[in-house]
Amino acid sequence: MAQLIDVEQAAQASECAGRSGAAPRLLGADQTHGVLIFEDLGPQWRTARLDDLLAPGRLDALWALKRQVHAGPVPDFIRSPMADIERLRALCKRDGVALPAEHQWIDRCVDMVWQALQKRQIRSVPVHGDGVASNVMVSGDGQLCLVDFDYGGCMDPWYDVAINLNELYSFESEWRAGISAWAGQCLEVDYAVCRLYALINDWYWTLWGFWSGSTSSRPLEFSKVGQWTLLRCRQCVQDPRLEGWMRQIQEGRA
Repeated sequence: MAQLIDVEQAAQASECAGRSGAAPRLLGADQTHGVLIFEDLGPQWRTARLDDLLAPGRLDALWALKRQVHAGPVPDFIRSPMADIERLRALCKRDGVALPAEHQWIDRCVDMVWQALQKRQIRSVPVHGDGVASNVMVSGDGQLCLVDFDYGGCMDPWYDVAINLNELYSFESEWRAGISAWAGQCLEVDYAVCRLYALINDWYWTLWGFWSGSTSSRPLEFSKVGQWTLLRCRQCVQDPRLEGWMRQIQEGRA
């Protein structure tokens, strides 16, 4: 996994997040050995599960933490999910990873989606860059805290929104309610942006799962991740609205 994580950048993103108050403070870093040391949250904190984040009021609390990161101290580097995908593509090729039969088609779709998203005018801010439920901590009295900023950096804040909606919800109505909770309303262009960012994130984790499943000592665990996100990629690229979402973003239609 060390080939995919820039420890210096992860440390900087973690430090900024800790200073924002949304995450534990970074106390020290040994970049040579890839070790980051954080403040101890205490025994009353545990890793969140999906059901924790689906409890009433938790989405608002999660959004509040993301906003703290977005408004907090700024790392001096840009986070590019596409650069992360390119790195994984190269690793899969180098290590002879057997990818799904339709991987070239999904690759092309992801490239087109990324190009469409680059047409938008965005305000680049610090992001968490991780939507996984287990990278949120929950306390005994229900408070939340963000952890794991390996994919932090500066980019479009809607990326954070998209990947969290993708983790939490299966139904379109839930996505739209989540967008409304974030922005006050659900514009069609914002829904399109979230769906496309979710595809990019799912494709990253698909490649990660297949590569990790082929090269690590824990193949089944990682392969299962890749199979799950591959299913979501297939659903997205087969959605008849995909081209319309890209066109809507490129044309800037609400």
